[in-house]
Amino acid sequence: MSRDRKQVFVEEVGELIRASGFGAARAHEASVLVFDTKAFASQVAAAGELLDRTERTRAARFRYQSDRATYTLAHAVWRIAIGQCIDAAPEDVPLAATAEGKPHLPGVAFSTSLSHSGSMVALSVSTAATIGVDIEVVPAKIDLDALVPMFCTRREAMDVHGLRPACRARRLMELWTRKEALLKAFGVGFRTDPATTPAPPSELQMPPPDAFFAPPCHTRNLGDADQWIAAVATPAAVREARVHLL
Repeated sequence: MSRDRKQVFVEEVGELIRASGFGAARAHEASVLVFDTKAFASQVAAAGELLDRTERTRAARFRYQSDRATYTLAHAVWRIAIGQCIDAAPEDVPLAATAEGKPHLPGVAFSTSLSHSGSMVALSVSTAATIGVDIEVVPAKIDLDALVPMFCTRREAMDVHGLRPACRARRLMELWTRKEALLKAFGVGFRTDPATTPAPPSELQMPPPDAFFAPPCHTRNLGDADQWIAAVATPAAVREARVHLL
């Protein structure tokens, strides 16, 4: 019964992914898949069977069931999506992480990244050396206005100063997601002070000193949704990011 339940989940999600057009990106592209885990709320148990021991341990640490479900479904769909790109079963996808927590695929010529906020998930795949993705639900779950001195450069703070509240909130969320995506692509996350790392749209940025082997990357926002804002960061050779919705 358990095996059948898992297989049904894999087949249903796999078909949805194929229908979305998501797949292995060409050399100059990044593929990004965005979905709401609420659509799979009844299949959390089946999804959990696809996770490895480390993922299951992390899922169990979440205090709230909703966060545990989002994590479980995000990682299960991530495995199915990557598996389709590399022709592997989800359980055989070699998902690993560096000492800094950056996901990577040992022995596979793809880079990947994952982000979730609320019930929304964004995952990305590219043939480039690195990639970073971030998604945030709207309205923001944190007070970005209060965090401006901590995550904005002086120029970025000046750019949003004086904007109307609604426009300012949107601009700050766009900046936040670009900056998160960029720091993920550099493999440093918030170990590097975000206020010292500018993230203008589409401009190539040099990695911070502690990103020893990361290439210069640019970052851009994705789509034009009302309920979420996302961004992706990639090396210069990746000129296009395609967003696919489940």
